Amino acid sequence: MRVVGCFFAVLALTLCMGACSSAPHKQDSANNPNALTAADSAAIKAIVGAKKDNRNLDVAHESFIRAQEMELRGEKQLAEVFWQRAYDADPENRYLAFVVAERLFAQGNDSASMALANKAIHFKGKATAKQYELMARLYLKVGVADSARRYFKLALDSARGQDMTLLYDYSLFLEAVQDKKELVKVYDQLLPQVNYIQTLFARQLNLLLELHEDSAVVELFGKAHEATGDKEMLVKMVQGLAMQKRNVELRAIADTITGSTEQDEEIVNLALLTFKDNDQANALKFLKKKYYTDNIRTAVVQYYLGSYEYFVGERDSAKVHLGQVYLKLDGKPAYGAQACRALAGIAFADNKKKDGVRYAEIADSLQVGGDKNFLAVSYGYAGMYKKAYALLDSLMNLWSHWTPMAGIADSATMDLMKKKADLAHRQLQNTYARVLITEAREIEDDGKSDSLKLVHAKEARTRAELFWESMLIADSTDLFVRFAMAMNLERMERYDESFQMFEYLIKFYGDPRLDWPELLNYYGYSLVDVNRTPEETEKGYNLILMALNADADHPSEAYLDSKAWGLYRKGQYEDALAVMLQIKSKSFQEDYVYWEHLGAIYAALGKKVEAHKAYKKVLKLYPRSKAAKEYLGKKK
Repeated sequence: MRVVGCFFAVLALTLCMGACSSAPHKQDSANNPNALTAADSAAIKAIVGAKKDNRNLDVAHESFIRAQEMELRGEKQLAEVFWQRAYDADPENRYLAFVVAERLFAQGNDSASMALANKAIHFKGKATAKQYELMARLYLKVGVADSARRYFKLALDSARGQDMTLLYDYSLFLEAVQDKKELVKVYDQLLPQVNYIQTLFARQLNLLLELHEDSAVVELFGKAHEATGDKEMLVKMVQGLAMQKRNVELRAIADTITGSTEQDEEIVNLALLTFKDNDQANALKFLKKKYYTDNIRTAVVQYYLGSYEYFVGERDSAKVHLGQVYLKLDGKPAYGAQACRALAGIAFADNKKKDGVRYAEIADSLQVGGDKNFLAVSYGYAGMYKKAYALLDSLMNLWSHWTPMAGIADSATMDLMKKKADLAHRQLQNTYARVLITEAREIEDDGKSDSLKLVHAKEARTRAELFWESMLIADSTDLFVRFAMAMNLERMERYDESFQMFEYLIKFYGDPRLDWPELLNYYGYSLVDVNRTPEETEKGYNLILMALNADADHPSEAYLDSKAWGLYRKGQYEDALAVMLQIKSKSFQEDYVYWEHLGAIYAALGKKVEAHKAYKKVLKLYPRSKAAKEYLGKKK
């Protein structure tokens, strides 16, 4: 107190002296000891500034502590009072300003919240994701989309994309403004945090499909599987890889599969589709690894394993594995039926016709009578024509009088059912034609057939032609039917019609509906065999070369026989013999045409002994051979 009193006394005296003195003379501060220095000015400014500082940090700190305490107690109203008091005591504190602004926003006082937040955003202090989020919400509330977007992005950057609530709120904003590309990015961050919840996953999937982001769709399924372990997601990913022909990635996934679930089977099946038709060896290698190493012994894998073994000539193993399929089934009768069809094919190839019929009957039984077409064809292959035609006639009668079930009023459903019925009818007509052709060929290839039987064969071919013509009326785009007709016309010696149809088919070269090596060889061989003009023969030879080239990995010995016959027609006898000697299959030992060709080539080369033996073999297999009779008759 004494110091203060003394200070005021001195201050009063100084003021009094200043008041009594006369005006100072004009002089600089160097000559006036009472003049203000630069340091004095700075000190005065500091004092003035200090007097303008209206902060009370002690009160602010105490109120801050009390506000948190009230919130812990659940006394929200008191907490808000203390938050407001803390801010009033420290009005330029960024943190406190935003806390109050948040509470004003929560109370619905948007204007006050906006005013305070816009002021606080420029205050010093740490900027947080929560502060930016409040700014975004405020601008969203007043409909200023650009500012809202800007602050949402700042908030997410600050939170490093880990704030799930913020991501969801931003996604709702993006939904509202229809920014699909940005929404995809946000969902990509949000989905892992919600464990790929189905509704959000479906929304992201639809967005990617809408934006044609096919690769991103595949990656989405992959991430979902990795996060959830859901095998169905992995199947969808593999399906996507298959559609995009990303075969290396697909096979890499399939190579890791060791389970026996339906999803595992589906992935193995999809992997098989990545192998080309002529890459059967590698497909079989893959299947053997799945079966023997990865121990996947399901009916489906066994079916494919047996089928590919049959393709590459491993018949004994094929019969074992295919036989296990229809016995095991695993609730998949369709695969059991397919296995029986394959076993029937093996049996017929081995000339075990009774076994072939038995397997065909089992296939029909597994399909609950739904495999009658194959059964009828099998009866035909077994020479049981009366049984085949009886079955086919009953089926034809059924489809000829087919009508939709009563009570179906939906025209679209009616149309669909009628289309299916028409397709089934056409398939049956084709089956009937095939059986007729099988019978005709059997008669024609039998060298002991009399003229009456040969007439019956011609009638069978004519009847088959009527079936195919009926099919073309219903569907003129059916190339397979045209191919069958072209071959049938050639066998009936209606060459101009046959070759005209072959020329039509060649315009569709490469169409997957046709076996092009087979078509090229058949047409080429026909031109060479008829040998009408050198130009036609040359054309036929080139077509045969095309067939061999198309089947280069596994050249058919039948095509080699065609090539040799083409060389013979061209007068290149040495080359023709060299090609014929490449044929090693035992099945050719029972083919009279092979021996006819070999006999003609030996005869052209002057190898009379070899030619005689060849033609003798021809007559043994086919007593009606004109070529053999002519050569051996001349020799005598």
